[in-house]
Amino acid sequence: MEERYKILVVDDNPLVSGVVSTLLRQANFQVSVANNGKEAISLLENDSVDLILCDVMMPQMDGYELYDTLRKTPSCSQIPFVFLTALDQKFERAKGSELGIDDYLVKPFEPEELLAVVKGKLKRAGASKEQYNSYRKQVLHTLSHELRTPLVAINTGAELLIDQSKKDEEDKTVQLLEAIRRSGARLEKLVSDFIQLQQIEAGITERIFNERKSHISISSVINMLIKRWGAELKDKGFTIALKGSAGEGTICAFEPHLVDALSRIIDNAVKFSDSIKEIMIEIAQNSVTIHDRGCGLDPSQVKKSLAEFQQHGRDKREQQGAGLGLVIASKLLTIAGATLEFEKREGGGSSIKVTFDT
Repeated sequence: MEERYKILVVDDNPLVSGVVSTLLRQANFQVSVANNGKEAISLLENDSVDLILCDVMMPQMDGYELYDTLRKTPSCSQIPFVFLTALDQKFERAKGSELGIDDYLVKPFEPEELLAVVKGKLKRAGASKEQYNSYRKQVLHTLSHELRTPLVAINTGAELLIDQSKKDEEDKTVQLLEAIRRSGARLEKLVSDFIQLQQIEAGITERIFNERKSHISISSVINMLIKRWGAELKDKGFTIALKGSAGEGTICAFEPHLVDALSRIIDNAVKFSDSIKEIMIEIAQNSVTIHDRGCGLDPSQVKKSLAEFQQHGRDKREQQGAGLGLVIASKLLTIAGATLEFEKREGGGSSIKVTFDT
């Protein structure tokens, strides 16, 4: 099936937007319309488009303001623009060049001219996107190999030397080697998170999910989670309790992704728990809630915490990592069709509920 590109027409003149929309739909494009820049921004918050046809002179927010605003918005910064203008072409081109704008259609224009410019712009944008995706995949592959390989050598070598040094009872040597091992493990986790985030953004993780998803029981996921975390939590002085039951409830998911996401939530709870080291996992037929007694995550601060490289309260407490734990967990769960809810827990701490789409 031929791909149908989505085009947003932004023009305050209903006659112009109506004619342009009709021409584009007849050429098998999907079309949406906004009367000015503010309407366009509102529309783009809930929908994505492949190209924007935009008038220059509009009330509330003109075409140049819209262009500048979207270029500063990560999710919209790469959308191709074509400007429609009835003003002096030379003047507009000079002004537009300052913003990096290179495509204009001067009113009145012929239908063939409009379609030629639109198709040409989409073709060039498609080629650029393909090059970018190819480059990103190459970088991911290189980073994955070239960063992980020396880290494995560092960590493995440190462990072997620690074992040998303990036999010789060289306390200072052991301490130094353990510091090297901890640093290597920290760096390895950071590299893994960066690579995983890029794989998510590149669509690789979603493709893996679609290829390998299956119906699994929530109980089996929790059992894997307890097996993965039980000993470590005990060593760190935490108690872990289970509440409720999922019964025979099943969900459609890729188990490694789900265990990874829930593990990141538990890891976050461990990092931000001080004196009261309690974690409770509450299970229901279509949800899992992780309760802790940590510093408490205010729901109003959740949006900031889910932004990449942001850590809640980092100015008050130093936590290792780049602030990617909840970001990756949220993205993995979104791919699986699950939702995250955050609540402050009575008596202190946080409750993070994961609800599955059954």
